[in-house]
Amino acid sequence: MNTTFKYITLILLLGVTFTGCKKTADTAANVTTDTIKVVGGATSAYLDTITFEANNVTIKYSRTNQCYPSNEIFAFSANATGLSSGALFNWDFGDGHSINGATSTNTVGNIYQDAGYYTVTLNITDSKKNSLAVTTVSVHAHGQQVTPHASFYAQLFDINFPNNLNFNGNGSSVPRGTITNYKWIWGDSTTSISVSGDNVPHNFPQISNDVTYPVKLVVTSSGGCSDTSIVPVAINAIYTNISGSFTTVSQNICTAESVQFTSNATNVPAGAVYLWDFADNVSGIPVSNLPSGNPVSHSYAYQNNYGVTMYISLNGKIIYTSPRTNVTAFGQNIKPDALFMKNTAYEDSGYVKWAFSDQSNIPHGYIKERAWTVDNVSIDPNTNETYEIQGYSKMQTASTHTIQLVVTSNSGCKDTASAIITIPVFGKYTY
Repeated sequence: MNTTFKYITLILLLGVTFTGCKKTADTAANVTTDTIKVVGGATSAYLDTITFEANNVTIKYSRTNQCYPSNEIFAFSANATGLSSGALFNWDFGDGHSINGATSTNTVGNIYQDAGYYTVTLNITDSKKNSLAVTTVSVHAHGQQVTPHASFYAQLFDINFPNNLNFNGNGSSVPRGTITNYKWIWGDSTTSISVSGDNVPHNFPQISNDVTYPVKLVVTSSGGCSDTSIVPVAINAIYTNISGSFTTVSQNICTAESVQFTSNATNVPAGAVYLWDFADNVSGIPVSNLPSGNPVSHSYAYQNNYGVTMYISLNGKIIYTSPRTNVTAFGQNIKPDALFMKNTAYEDSGYVKWAFSDQSNIPHGYIKERAWTVDNVSIDPNTNETYEIQGYSKMQTASTHTIQLVVTSNSGCKDTASAIITIPVFGKYTY
């Protein structure tokens, strides 16, 4: 466009006329199919033909499209009645350019650099340069390079309102003139028009699935030319009606505990994925790499209260987060190992006392209760005592008794240890 433009301008400055006009009659809409062969080989299609008549002079002019990739070119022709043979048509285009010596059969042209209204003067003279008629006509030129460039970007107002965006089209520009109109085609079946491209808000509809809208900005310049820019704008779905958390059930607590987690969240869209932060990962991992499933089981190594969080994801985006919930886990290998020692604490010929000392242990947690029995009868007191003494009178015949200790951990797991003691006859000893 620029090469042709410079070349044509140079031709006009040198006063060279455009030739080779093929003319057809005006239509009812003042549109013709006139074309002018421009020196250099380019051909421009002309638009409206305007006819101006003053006394015996008729001037016709038309122009090409002013918008890129065209250059706006004006074509002028004229004829007059009652002229002597050899009359010359001298054109002054009102912008410092002129063409002299044309005839009524010539079509002349001009390129206006700047937009504005110009007074075109036709001075018809005879061969001796005597003026025969002077006629003026006003033309409205849009100038050269008046096509704008559309450019815009979008930004989020508030992270809590992901469908409410702010658009800025101030990056749009035009080489000459001004941008007079910004038309926004949002892609959600709505449009809006602004006189400025700065900070144009738009609320996209709340939707249940992620959508990318092809937002268009059409800018129009004062020269009547327009340009369009399209930017894909991704709007995440909004799931404001999801609610709920999850339930837990512990299984095999005393041997190999696992906790089953089941979501009770409602209004969850189809295809959603449940992600779980079980809070026992020391280093931390990205949410996207968390274990998934519903229900899902997890085993904790140690006893603790764990703040578990459930995330619900759809198409790779977190759409819901449950409140962090404390889950009590007892860990692994938490069954106690019941064990006690027995020995005689006192003995004479007719009486003996047996002492029992708890030696039980537990890998995790602690022993909460101890229950001692002799021959299935509870020793009093029998709750959480680590040391018990039981006395027996020696009889004429020896006897045996079964001592049993049942220990219960804080997790409710139990284990039992048993031993048999012998009561010798009167006058005998246990050792």
